[in-house]
Amino acid sequence: MAASQKIRITPEMIINDMGIERVSNFFCEFDNDGDPLYGTPGAIPQVHPRHDHWWIGQTDLAFTVELDGIYQITNMYIYNDYDAYKPEKDKADYGVRKVRVKMGTPFSWEYNEVLAPEQRKWTGFETSFKTRYISFSFNNNQAPSEILIYGYKVEDIDLTPPPKKPHKKKDLGSFVGMNAFINDADDINRAVNYIREYHPWMWTTVPNGEATTIAMNPSLNKMWDFDDYYKRMHEYGINVCPTISTHHKRTPKDGTCDSTDPYNYMSYATMLFQFVARYGHNKNIDPELIQIDEGQEKKIGLGYLNALEPLNEPDGTWSGREQYFSPFELAAFLSMCYDGHCGKYKNVGVKQADPNFIMSMSGGAGLNPNYLRAMEFWAKHNRPDGKLPFDVINAHRYCGKCYDKSEIEKIVDINIEDRGDQGDKIYVGISPEEGNIVGAFEEIMDWRDRYHPNLEIWLTEFGWDTNQSYKTSTSAHAYGEYTGRMVQGMWLVREYLLLSSIGVERAAMYMSRDCGPEETAVGKYGSSGLVRHPIEISANNVIQGNKKDSFYYVYTTKEIIGNTSFECEVDSGNENVKIFKYLTKDSKARYAVWCPTSNSTKVDGYRLNVGNGEFILSELEFERYNGLRTDLENENGFVAINVSEKPVFVIEK
Repeated sequence: MAASQKIRITPEMIINDMGIERVSNFFCEFDNDGDPLYGTPGAIPQVHPRHDHWWIGQTDLAFTVELDGIYQITNMYIYNDYDAYKPEKDKADYGVRKVRVKMGTPFSWEYNEVLAPEQRKWTGFETSFKTRYISFSFNNNQAPSEILIYGYKVEDIDLTPPPKKPHKKKDLGSFVGMNAFINDADDINRAVNYIREYHPWMWTTVPNGEATTIAMNPSLNKMWDFDDYYKRMHEYGINVCPTISTHHKRTPKDGTCDSTDPYNYMSYATMLFQFVARYGHNKNIDPELIQIDEGQEKKIGLGYLNALEPLNEPDGTWSGREQYFSPFELAAFLSMCYDGHCGKYKNVGVKQADPNFIMSMSGGAGLNPNYLRAMEFWAKHNRPDGKLPFDVINAHRYCGKCYDKSEIEKIVDINIEDRGDQGDKIYVGISPEEGNIVGAFEEIMDWRDRYHPNLEIWLTEFGWDTNQSYKTSTSAHAYGEYTGRMVQGMWLVREYLLLSSIGVERAAMYMSRDCGPEETAVGKYGSSGLVRHPIEISANNVIQGNKKDSFYYVYTTKEIIGNTSFECEVDSGNENVKIFKYLTKDSKARYAVWCPTSNSTKVDGYRLNVGNGEFILSELEFERYNGLRTDLENENGFVAINVSEKPVFVIEK
């Protein structure tokens, strides 16, 4: 028999069931822990801070170790250190901490024991079992300091990552987008070709399990006609993706005890079937399956929509555990929403209404590869097909930075004391280049290209506030010759361009309109709109004034790259000049050119190599929907342009 040895556990082996704690800290002192099974002393394990959120102690913490082979597990050692959690006077009454250990087949574990380690010492347990997976859970207020696992490998598993598979990039016809609402004016909506439309399900849904009904024309609150709205946007060529949230009821559970049971989400998934049956493209649905509220008209296969997103930021931690979805919970919810958990439950979910309809995962509050891996783990072991139950990886990301006051005064030419005091720290927005928006996607794109090449990737929230108080972490601060509104518009355009270059299929800025007066909307995203408050809309659904520079900048960008595909980045020969090339369907070239800095850099008279043809210059300009356009003189295949931090477009006629 092979000798039992300490098994090194690396972060890559850990599936984080809760999705937020830094659970690799339980195994992080491998080389300093000694070898307690064989009596070799080591350093006393440290208690590392793990609490990411104030409420984490209210719930059990769980994670699964996925070993690099099949192991015979022989022993476990657990170290507890009470000092880190309780004052001296309370230690005697604190009780024994317990750790539940499971091994075998995930979610139907054959080994299930509770271990009770002693205080402030390595406590050993014999745990003879052959497994690849080991699950640990405990109340986080009573978490151990360190865990050691002993055993020996009995079977190798090939963990070589599969090669990257090419992901077919789409054209940019549905790329330039924004977050918006049913009561936004039509001309604001036309600034983009994709809208992420928020509405809570209680506007249109009467939840009742399999008997759930919908009311769309009018909505239950009698305020909105969703048939008319989706039809208008469809006729305008705007691709609407509803984000059907739950607002104060963020967790749409039907009251069963297990939140990782897909059946727990029957009402919501039934609503999605009814919604897609109405607005999708599948006309071959039995009218007897249509469930509408009293006074509504049955409609099937209207063809106004082709995608939706269930819930918004269910991984958000700010409302506590009750409203937070762990990765396993969200995977179960999405499994029901997608196809009734592989068709186990009939007439529920998106795909059972229209197999070609796109269902995005719920937009995540950030880019979290570990959260995705945990969802994948649940799907692999719980869905009959083992596949992730969505068509789109969906995330949010904002570019901001914390400065000391002395630092911010060096980069902003204003008196910071006039802009709102936040103590010694000032949080401001930074450009997408400084915020490394491209690098932020590298890990997720690598994972997608190796394991799930058919999934799209969307960024459905990004943006900057134009309020200059600095009481928001995403303020687009004025500098040099640029006002805050100009900077917001410039950075939005630059982020659209950067995201298009790496294959993000849809990008939605946040959001269509400000939440209040720009001067006093100091909260996060309160002044991140393309339109300032107050919003006045005419009888023919046109907004009256108050459009920011960003509205025109985004509109122009949509018009220029909206019917193209990204071709390549062109070597400019100048580190201060970035050039992207796009191609129209008839192979006409369009170039986006800018300085990727935020310090008033300019490169005048830059000679852009365009080859043969006639070209025009489009400059982003306030109150111009297609930019300020001028003809360019082609001299032996080069055109001369002035380049700044505000992108310009060179368009082949």
